[in-house]
Amino acid sequence: MTASVARWARLSFRLQRWEVLASVAGVALLAAVMLWLAWQLRGIAATEPGCPDPNAYVPGCEALARRFQGPADAGAGLLYLSWGAPFGMGLVLGVPIVSREVESRTAGMAWTLSRSRARWLVGRIAFATVVLVALLALVVVASGALAAAIQPNLHLERDFSRYGQRDWLIVARGLAALGVGVLVGAVVGRILPGLLVAGFASVLVFAGVSLGMDRWNQTLAIVIDPYAAPEGAPEWEGAMGMGGGIELPSGELVPYAQITADEQFGDETGAIYTRWDEETGQPDPASFVGWERSRIVPGRLYPLVLARDSAVTLGLGTLAIGGSIVAVRRRRPA
Repeated sequence: MTASVARWARLSFRLQRWEVLASVAGVALLAAVMLWLAWQLRGIAATEPGCPDPNAYVPGCEALARRFQGPADAGAGLLYLSWGAPFGMGLVLGVPIVSREVESRTAGMAWTLSRSRARWLVGRIAFATVVLVALLALVVVASGALAAAIQPNLHLERDFSRYGQRDWLIVARGLAALGVGVLVGAVVGRILPGLLVAGFASVLVFAGVSLGMDRWNQTLAIVIDPYAAPEGAPEWEGAMGMGGGIELPSGELVPYAQITADEQFGDETGAIYTRWDEETGQPDPASFVGWERSRIVPGRLYPLVLARDSAVTLGLGTLAIGGSIVAVRRRRPA
């Protein structure tokens, strides 16, 4: 059993060595820079133990905040790379699995030597999956350490700050991108066109998934009064903003755009009016519409949202792999 696994891994690596080596080099560099920056930021914060928040300009801590800001901005830029890494790696590892064999006219031999095309494809995908999960897990660890160093006062296990840039959704997105890449590669049958088509398809697919998840997450949102609980209040701790609207006297929450008046005026309590009384210099009470409200998903629901988003994303990847098996079974070798 061990010998067969080793033989499978060795053969799979030979077939994808350049994609694997490029992915390993890229992740190693990204993780090393992230961990180095996290170490630098923690060191800077530790120089002033009397300043609990290095991101805040408070009396006596201005110098610390200035020294902290530059590395923190650089770290924030790296976290955007951790958001994009799973898409790039998934496509680079996934597209060539079938398309290289078809393009080089070796697909017929590879499929003939295997018990079935599906078994051959699953074996190839399994190797890419192992590589992808291992590398992206390292990205998750490094990005999590960097995010914690950038904002040391946040409880990231219940905070939506930098969502999707430092959590296990990175791995889920990588696996989904791998599935999309394999499917497109099996259909197109050429590496470079397959990468281009898969990149475009990924943008459309994941944009649709994001919009769908936003709609689903709105079912978890609560409505709060931003004037009674301004930003910084406990209600906002770790929350994800979901927009807002106007609460009518009937209790219904409607979008701002639904109020068709030419102008809207608010007072210090959040009440919304549509006319201004020039004589009094105040909003006209007769034009009262409702109260300004905000919708948020509380930070305590972060694990639930992360689990749902990851499950949907992994489901997408599974469907794409199922489609790849169908495409390979029906495809004629070039």
